[in-house]
Amino acid sequence: MSGKNITSKLRISEILDRSLLPCLDAEVLLSHILNKSKEWIFTRPNEIISGKKLSEFRALEKKRAAGISVAALTNSKEFFGLDFFVNSAVLVPRPETELLVEEILKLQPRSLLDVGCGSGCIAIAVKKNLPKCEVSASDISKAALAVAQKNSKKNRAAVKFFCSDLFEKIPSHKFEIIAANLPYITENSRAVDAGVKKFEPRLALFGGTDGLDLIRKLFAQISNLAKKPDFVLLEFGGGRQTRKLREIAKKNFPNAEIEIKKDLAGISRVMKLEGLLE
Repeated sequence: MSGKNITSKLRISEILDRSLLPCLDAEVLLSHILNKSKEWIFTRPNEIISGKKLSEFRALEKKRAAGISVAALTNSKEFFGLDFFVNSAVLVPRPETELLVEEILKLQPRSLLDVGCGSGCIAIAVKKNLPKCEVSASDISKAALAVAQKNSKKNRAAVKFFCSDLFEKIPSHKFEIIAANLPYITENSRAVDAGVKKFEPRLALFGGTDGLDLIRKLFAQISNLAKKPDFVLLEFGGGRQTRKLREIAKKNFPNAEIEIKKDLAGISRVMKLEGLLE
């Protein structure tokens, strides 16, 4: 690949043409190295890149080819039109999670609690689109909360954060919506990319034998709340989990209305529960 080329200087167009990475990956990495926008890259194809910057790009190019994600290499990921800082303490925001945000926004809540917030992407995206909504978020990981707080400041979104194992340390308060994107990958799943396993926290990925351990615990805790939410929305893995998740929901909320939303790939991705008080 281009890393083997001993040329000490190249035009931007040559760097992108010679890279064996997907075009978008190469553009993002080069933008990151140069601290320039992709638009700047597009409009300067003849700009000469040499020395340290070219070496830095080649080093990242090799790491990306080895399976490390672009987000991990740049500590940055776009989600719902916002830029989020990410590191090894948090799950990198996924495009499919935007469906959960979209469903929350449709309900126009006045208050929201995001349980297991990780990078804070869900809570912050909601707050930016619903400025009057009182948004809170929690996570068991102090390191993850530090990232979420950094993203809150970065995106100028006022979110209240709690360090808590699900509802263990959440103040007694009526939340109109409780949302969650908890770990739902089955233990020892072979479908997880090696780069994801290497960079992203295991705590944020795996949810037990069937992937639903934490969701079971969350639903049990919500069912015991004195002040139940009007809605519960959560992301899950679809497929075989759909039937099991319905059973767990019915066990804890016998009279609730259950709705399943599919993502753009046609996979069941978001469960919405309504009528928990009946």
